Amino acid sequence: QWPHYEGIWSYGSTLDQVIYVIRNPRWAIPSFHNILNEIDYGQDWGEVYPYLTHVFTRRAPLENWVKWRDLKFEEEIDLWAWHIDYYMEEGSQYWDDLDFERVGQKPFFFNTEDMKPWPKNVHCITDIDCSPKAVVSYEKLRKHGTGPIELRKMAEALRGKRGMTVISDEAIDCVWFETFIHAAAPNNDDRDFAGDLAEAFRFTNDQLEAMANKLEFMKEKYSAAEWANVTVAQDLVSAIEAYISDVGEERAYMLANPSPTPPPNPDYHQSLVDWYAGVGGGNRYEKDKVRAMRGYWPLVKQLYNETER
Repeated sequence: QWPHYEGIWSYGSTLDQVIYVIRNPRWAIPSFHNILNEIDYGQDWGEVYPYLTHVFTRRAPLENWVKWRDLKFEEEIDLWAWHIDYYMEEGSQYWDDLDFERVGQKPFFFNTEDMKPWPKNVHCITDIDCSPKAVVSYEKLRKHGTGPIELRKMAEALRGKRGMTVISDEAIDCVWFETFIHAAAPNNDDRDFAGDLAEAFRFTNDQLEAMANKLEFMKEKYSAAEWANVTVAQDLVSAIEAYISDVGEERAYMLANPSPTPPPNPDYHQSLVDWYAGVGGGNRYEKDKVRAMRGYWPLVKQLYNETER
Protein backbone atom coordinates (compact mmCIF):
# COMPACT_ATOMS: atom_id res chain seq x y z
CA GLN A 1 0.00 0.00 0.00
CA TRP A 2 1.00 3.61 -0.61
CA PRO A 3 3.59 4.99 -0.11
CA HIS A 4 5.51 1.71 -0.56
CA TYR A 5 6.98 1.54 -4.05
CA GLU A 6 4.56 -1.22 -5.06
CA GLY A 7 1.54 0.87 -3.98
CA ILE A 8 -0.31 3.62 -5.80
CA TRP A 9 -2.47 6.49 -4.61
CA SER A 10 -5.68 5.44 -6.33
CA TYR A 11 -8.08 7.14 -3.92
CA GLY A 12 -7.97 10.72 -5.12
CA SER A 13 -9.73 12.78 -2.45
CA THR A 14 -12.46 10.23 -1.79
CA LEU A 15 -11.24 8.95 1.60
CA ASP A 16 -11.85 10.65 4.94
CA GLN A 17 -9.62 8.77 7.38
CA VAL A 18 -7.01 6.07 7.91
CA ILE A 19 -7.18 2.80 9.84
CA TYR A 20 -3.64 1.43 10.04
CA VAL A 21 -3.08 -2.34 10.05
CA ILE A 22 0.40 -3.27 11.28
CA ARG A 23 2.12 -6.63 10.83
CA ASN A 24 5.33 -8.05 12.29
CA PRO A 25 8.11 -7.42 9.73
CA ARG A 26 9.39 -10.92 10.49
CA TRP A 27 6.40 -12.21 8.52
CA ALA A 28 5.36 -9.16 6.49
CA ILE A 29 8.62 -9.05 4.50
CA PRO A 30 8.58 -12.73 3.39
CA SER A 31 4.87 -12.41 2.59
CA PHE A 32 5.59 -9.39 0.40
CA HIS A 33 8.26 -11.34 -1.46
CA ASN A 34 5.81 -14.19 -2.00
CA ILE A 35 3.48 -11.78 -3.79
CA LEU A 36 6.36 -10.46 -5.91
CA ASN A 37 7.20 -14.02 -6.88
CA GLU A 38 3.55 -14.87 -7.60
CA ILE A 39 3.34 -11.96 -10.06
CA ASP A 40 6.70 -12.93 -11.60
CA TYR A 41 8.39 -9.79 -10.22
CA GLY A 42 6.40 -7.61 -12.61
CA GLN A 43 6.70 -3.83 -12.25
CA ASP A 44 3.77 -2.52 -14.24
CA TRP A 45 0.16 -3.50 -14.84
CA GLY A 46 0.82 -5.14 -18.17
CA GLU A 47 3.45 -7.42 -16.65
CA VAL A 48 1.43 -8.22 -13.51
CA TYR A 49 -2.05 -8.79 -14.95
CA PRO A 50 -1.47 -12.31 -16.39
CA TYR A 51 -0.37 -13.51 -12.94
CA LEU A 52 -3.13 -12.07 -10.74
CA THR A 53 -4.77 -15.47 -10.32
CA HIS A 54 -1.52 -16.75 -8.78
CA VAL A 55 -1.73 -14.39 -5.79
CA PHE A 56 -2.13 -16.19 -2.44
CA THR A 57 -1.60 -19.59 -4.04
CA ARG A 58 2.06 -20.41 -3.46
CA ARG A 59 5.23 -19.37 -1.67
CA ALA A 60 8.39 -18.47 -3.50
CA PRO A 61 11.17 -21.00 -3.99
CA LEU A 62 13.52 -20.79 -1.01
CA GLU A 63 16.43 -20.09 -3.35
CA ASN A 64 14.68 -16.97 -4.64
CA TRP A 65 13.77 -15.89 -1.12
CA VAL A 66 17.38 -16.06 0.07
CA LYS A 67 18.62 -14.03 -2.90
CA TRP A 68 15.92 -11.36 -2.61
CA ARG A 69 16.27 -11.23 1.19
CA ASP A 70 20.02 -10.73 1.08
CA LEU A 71 19.71 -8.04 -1.59
CA LYS A 72 16.72 -6.12 -0.23
CA PHE A 73 16.53 -6.68 3.53
CA GLU A 74 18.03 -3.39 4.73
CA GLU A 75 15.82 -1.39 2.38
CA GLU A 76 12.65 -3.31 3.23
CA ILE A 77 13.04 -3.04 7.02
CA ASP A 78 13.55 0.72 6.62
CA LEU A 79 10.49 0.94 4.39
CA TRP A 80 8.45 -1.01 6.95
CA ALA A 81 9.29 1.64 9.56
CA TRP A 82 8.92 4.62 7.23
CA HIS A 83 5.49 3.41 6.17
CA ILE A 84 4.42 3.74 9.82
CA ASP A 85 6.06 7.16 10.09
CA TYR A 86 4.29 8.37 6.94
CA TYR A 87 0.90 7.96 8.57
CA MET A 88 1.73 8.59 12.22
CA GLU A 89 3.60 11.78 11.31
CA GLU A 90 0.84 12.87 8.92
CA GLY A 91 2.68 12.50 5.65
CA SER A 92 6.43 12.38 6.39
CA GLN A 93 7.91 11.90 2.92
CA TYR A 94 11.06 9.77 2.85
CA TRP A 95 11.59 10.03 -0.92
CA ASP A 96 12.49 12.86 -3.28
CA ASP A 97 9.66 14.47 -5.24
CA LEU A 98 11.34 13.55 -8.54
CA ASP A 99 11.62 9.90 -7.44
CA PHE A 100 8.12 9.13 -8.72
CA GLU A 101 8.66 5.38 -8.26
CA ARG A 102 9.61 5.96 -4.57
CA VAL A 103 12.42 3.39 -4.79
CA GLY A 104 15.45 5.46 -3.74
CA GLN A 105 17.46 4.11 -6.69
CA LYS A 106 20.24 5.98 -8.41
CA PRO A 107 20.23 8.89 -9.10
CA PHE A 108 17.98 9.34 -6.05
CA PHE A 109 18.27 8.27 -2.42
CA PHE A 110 15.94 7.99 0.53
CA ASN A 111 15.89 10.58 3.29
CA THR A 112 17.52 9.57 6.57
CA GLU A 113 16.51 10.10 10.18
CA ASP A 114 19.10 12.85 10.65
CA MET A 115 17.42 14.78 7.80
CA LYS A 116 14.13 15.11 9.72
CA PRO A 117 11.76 16.83 9.73
CA TRP A 118 10.97 15.46 6.30
CA PRO A 119 8.64 17.36 3.96
CA LYS A 120 4.93 16.57 4.13
CA ASN A 121 3.54 14.62 1.21
CA VAL A 122 0.93 16.50 -0.78
CA HIS A 123 -1.71 13.75 -0.40
CA CYS A 124 -1.75 14.30 3.36
CA ILE A 125 -2.15 18.04 2.83
CA THR A 126 -4.83 18.19 0.14
CA ASP A 127 -6.51 14.77 -0.05
CA ILE A 128 -6.88 13.20 3.39
CA ASP A 129 -6.09 13.44 7.08
CA CYS A 130 -3.34 10.78 7.15
CA SER A 131 -3.20 10.48 10.93
CA PRO A 132 -4.64 7.02 11.80
CA LYS A 133 -7.92 6.93 13.67
CA ALA A 134 -7.15 3.36 14.76
CA VAL A 135 -4.15 1.03 14.75
CA VAL A 136 -5.00 -2.63 14.30
CA SER A 137 -2.63 -5.55 14.87
CA TYR A 138 -2.77 -8.02 11.97
CA GLU A 139 -1.73 -10.84 14.29
CA LYS A 140 -4.39 -10.03 16.88
CA LEU A 141 -6.99 -9.56 14.15
CA ARG A 142 -6.37 -13.13 12.96
CA LYS A 143 -6.72 -14.76 16.41
CA HIS A 144 -10.04 -15.93 17.84
CA GLY A 145 -9.46 -14.44 21.29
CA THR A 146 -8.42 -10.97 20.11
CA GLY A 147 -9.83 -10.70 16.57
CA PRO A 148 -13.23 -9.27 17.53
CA ILE A 149 -11.50 -6.66 19.75
CA GLU A 150 -9.42 -5.44 16.81
CA LEU A 151 -12.49 -5.50 14.56
CA ARG A 152 -14.30 -3.28 17.06
CA LYS A 153 -11.58 -0.67 16.65
CA MET A 154 -12.44 -0.53 12.96
CA ALA A 155 -16.16 -0.36 13.69
CA GLU A 156 -15.73 2.48 16.17
CA ALA A 157 -13.61 4.45 13.69
CA LEU A 158 -16.46 4.18 11.16
CA ARG A 159 -19.45 4.46 13.48
CA GLY A 160 -21.39 7.69 13.11
CA LYS A 161 -19.68 8.71 9.88
CA ARG A 162 -21.81 10.05 7.07
CA GLY A 163 -22.91 7.38 4.64
CA MET A 164 -21.67 4.53 6.85
CA THR A 165 -23.90 1.85 8.37
CA VAL A 166 -22.06 -0.09 11.07
CA ILE A 167 -23.38 -3.26 12.70
CA SER A 168 -24.10 -3.37 16.41
CA ASP A 169 -21.28 -4.10 18.80
CA GLU A 170 -22.98 -7.34 19.83
CA ALA A 171 -22.80 -8.69 16.26
CA ILE A 172 -19.08 -8.14 15.77
CA ASP A 173 -18.02 -11.51 17.19
CA CYS A 174 -20.29 -13.28 14.71
CA VAL A 175 -19.08 -11.15 11.80
CA TRP A 176 -15.44 -11.80 12.73
CA PHE A 177 -16.03 -15.56 12.82
CA GLU A 178 -17.83 -15.65 9.48
CA THR A 179 -15.24 -13.38 7.85
CA PHE A 180 -12.04 -15.00 9.06
CA ILE A 181 -13.11 -18.63 9.35
CA HIS A 182 -15.61 -19.12 6.53
CA ALA A 183 -14.58 -16.47 3.99
CA ALA A 184 -14.13 -17.91 0.50
CA ALA A 185 -11.77 -15.17 -0.71
CA PRO A 186 -8.10 -16.09 -1.28
CA ASN A 187 -5.87 -15.43 1.73
CA ASN A 188 -2.40 -16.03 3.14
CA ASP A 189 -3.27 -19.45 4.55
CA ASP A 190 -3.98 -20.80 1.07
CA ARG A 191 -0.22 -20.86 0.48
CA ASP A 192 0.11 -23.64 3.09
CA PHE A 193 -1.29 -26.20 0.64
CA ALA A 194 1.72 -26.12 -1.68
CA GLY A 195 5.46 -25.80 -1.15
CA ASP A 196 7.33 -24.81 1.98
CA LEU A 197 5.58 -23.51 5.08
CA ALA A 198 6.06 -19.92 6.21
CA GLU A 199 8.48 -20.95 8.97
CA ALA A 200 11.00 -22.12 6.36
CA PHE A 201 11.54 -18.53 5.17
CA ARG A 202 14.09 -17.34 7.70
CA PHE A 203 16.45 -14.46 8.21
CA THR A 204 20.12 -14.56 9.14
CA ASN A 205 21.28 -13.79 12.68
CA ASP A 206 22.53 -10.37 11.57
CA GLN A 207 19.25 -9.58 9.85
CA LEU A 208 17.22 -10.58 12.91
CA GLU A 209 19.46 -8.39 15.03
CA ALA A 210 18.89 -5.44 12.68
CA MET A 211 15.15 -6.14 12.78
CA ALA A 212 15.17 -6.23 16.58
CA ASN A 213 17.06 -2.92 16.66
CA LYS A 214 14.55 -1.32 14.29
CA LEU A 215 11.65 -2.54 16.43
CA GLU A 216 13.27 -1.15 19.57
CA PHE A 217 13.85 2.16 17.79
CA MET A 218 10.20 2.39 16.76
CA LYS A 219 9.02 1.42 20.24
CA GLU A 220 11.12 4.15 21.85
CA LYS A 221 10.04 6.70 19.25
CA TYR A 222 6.32 6.19 19.80
CA SER A 223 6.70 5.82 23.57
CA ALA A 224 8.09 9.35 23.85
CA ALA A 225 6.29 11.98 25.92
CA GLU A 226 4.68 13.61 22.89
CA TRP A 227 2.78 10.36 22.20
CA ALA A 228 1.91 9.54 25.82
CA ASN A 229 -1.78 10.42 25.53
CA VAL A 230 -2.29 9.27 21.94
CA THR A 231 -4.31 6.04 21.87
CA VAL A 232 -3.13 4.95 18.41
CA ALA A 233 0.50 5.35 19.50
CA GLN A 234 -0.17 3.19 22.55
CA ASP A 235 -1.75 0.50 20.36
CA LEU A 236 1.18 0.74 17.95
CA VAL A 237 3.71 0.29 20.77
CA SER A 238 1.72 -2.65 22.16
CA ALA A 239 1.95 -4.42 18.79
CA ILE A 240 5.64 -3.63 18.44
CA GLU A 241 6.38 -4.98 21.92
CA ALA A 242 4.85 -8.30 20.87
CA TYR A 243 7.04 -8.29 17.75
CA ILE A 244 10.13 -7.60 19.84
CA SER A 245 9.31 -10.63 21.97
CA ASP A 246 8.72 -12.88 18.94
CA VAL A 247 11.90 -11.82 17.17
CA GLY A 248 13.86 -12.14 20.41
CA GLU A 249 12.72 -15.73 20.86
CA GLU A 250 13.73 -16.61 17.32
CA ARG A 251 17.12 -14.93 17.72
CA ALA A 252 17.75 -16.90 20.93
CA TYR A 253 16.93 -20.15 19.14
CA MET A 254 19.20 -19.34 16.21
CA LEU A 255 22.09 -18.38 18.49
CA ALA A 256 21.69 -21.67 20.32
CA ASN A 257 21.46 -23.58 17.03
CA PRO A 258 23.74 -21.67 14.64
CA SER A 259 23.77 -22.36 10.92
CA PRO A 260 27.09 -22.95 9.14
CA THR A 261 28.82 -19.71 8.18
CA PRO A 262 29.29 -19.52 4.39
CA PRO A 263 32.78 -18.69 3.10
CA PRO A 264 33.43 -15.07 2.05
CA ASN A 265 32.36 -14.31 -1.51
CA PRO A 266 33.34 -10.85 -2.78
CA ASP A 267 31.10 -11.34 -5.84
CA TYR A 268 27.98 -12.30 -3.88
CA HIS A 269 26.29 -8.90 -3.85
CA GLN A 270 26.83 -8.33 -7.56
CA SER A 271 25.43 -11.79 -8.27
CA LEU A 272 22.26 -10.78 -6.41
CA VAL A 273 21.99 -7.53 -8.37
CA ASP A 274 22.40 -9.45 -11.63
CA TRP A 275 19.82 -12.05 -10.58
CA TYR A 276 17.23 -9.43 -9.62
CA ALA A 277 17.76 -7.55 -12.86
CA GLY A 278 17.29 -10.84 -14.71
CA VAL A 279 13.88 -11.47 -13.16
CA GLY A 280 12.72 -7.93 -13.86
CA GLY A 281 13.75 -6.07 -10.71
CA GLY A 282 16.53 -3.90 -12.08
CA ASN A 283 17.05 -0.14 -11.82
CA ARG A 284 13.83 1.67 -12.67
CA TYR A 285 15.81 4.82 -13.59
CA GLU A 286 18.20 3.49 -16.23
CA LYS A 287 19.43 6.45 -18.22
CA ASP A 288 18.18 5.29 -21.63
CA LYS A 289 14.72 4.62 -20.17
CA VAL A 290 14.54 8.00 -18.45
CA ARG A 291 15.88 9.88 -21.47
CA ALA A 292 12.83 8.66 -23.41
CA MET A 293 10.50 10.40 -20.93
CA ARG A 294 10.30 13.74 -22.69
CA GLY A 295 8.61 15.70 -19.94
CA TYR A 296 10.68 14.14 -17.17
CA TRP A 297 14.18 13.99 -18.63
CA PRO A 298 14.83 17.79 -18.54
CA LEU A 299 14.09 17.75 -14.79
CA VAL A 300 16.63 15.05 -13.94
CA LYS A 301 19.28 14.95 -16.67
CA GLN A 302 21.72 16.93 -14.52
CA LEU A 303 21.69 14.03 -12.04
CA TYR A 304 23.24 11.63 -14.56
CA ASN A 305 26.89 11.49 -15.66
CA GLU A 306 27.60 11.98 -19.33
CA THR A 307 29.10 8.51 -19.73
CA GLU A 308 26.74 6.37 -17.64
CA ARG A 309 23.94 4.35 -19.16
